[in-house]
Amino acid sequence: MRFFVSFLFGLLAEIATGLVIGAGMLITHGSGMPSNPADLPSWVPIVAIIGGSTFTFLIGFWRATRQPDRQLGHGLSVAAGAIALHVATALGGGQSMTVLVFADALKLVAGAAAGMAAQRRAGASA
Repeated sequence: MRFFVSFLFGLLAEIATGLVIGAGMLITHGSGMPSNPADLPSWVPIVAIIGGSTFTFLIGFWRATRQPDRQLGHGLSVAAGAIALHVATALGGGQSMTVLVFADALKLVAGAAAGMAAQRRAGASA
C-alpha cells in the first residue's frame, strides 16, 4: 500500500510539471495550451524534461525520506507514477518517441537518485 501511495505522488510530480508549462504558456504566449502540438513554443520540451525530472526527484526524495525502509523502491515508485501519467497523456499527442523515452529515462534516474539519497540520509542518521 505504501508503494501505491508513492506511485500516486509520482502522478503529482507530473501534474506539477504540467502546471509549470501551463503557467509559462500563459506568461509567454498569452493563452493556455494550444490544441496542436506544432503550435507549442520551442522551450516547452526542454522545460518539460527538466521540470519532470526535477519534480520527480524532489517529490521522490520527500516521499522516500518518510519511509522506514526500502527508500529506493519508493523513489522508483514515484518515478513510475510520473512516467505512467506522462505516457498516458503523450500518446496520440504528436510528441516524438525520442523525446518521450529520453524524458521518462531521466525521470527513472531522478527517482533512483532520490531513493539512494534518502537511503544515504537514513544510514547517516542511524
